[in-house]
Amino acid sequence: MYSKAMFAKQFKELIDKRGLTQRAVAERINTTETTISRYVSGDRTPNIETAVELASVLGVTLDVLVGADLPAASRTPPDVNILVACYEKASIADRQVLWSLLDRYMTPEQRVIITSMQHEEKADVG
Repeated sequence: MYSKAMFAKQFKELIDKRGLTQRAVAERINTTETTISRYVSGDRTPNIETAVELASVLGVTLDVLVGADLPAASRTPPDVNILVACYEKASIADRQVLWSLLDRYMTPEQRVIITSMQHEEKADVG
């Protein structure tokens, strides 16, 4: 069952796991750091639109964000979470190195997706 305290705990853990600050999360969803702090402390909970934005920023589904208990098979292994957190912090150049290392394990479809993402990242920077 959902509770404010459960949401607050899960939200804080997700922010910490991804190495983000409350300020960074606030900036990504165009709100104040105070609002994010209130979510973390359990004083407030976000509306559904904001929860969807938060889940997107944190790279999780809504059920994970609110701390819903999922079957063990659907939980992301810790090593995958670590990889994602490190990838999010990596520079574009470092991300390209990572993808070049993983290229041999990708399907052709996955390569197309990664190539497209890399072009978008370069366009955003350039």
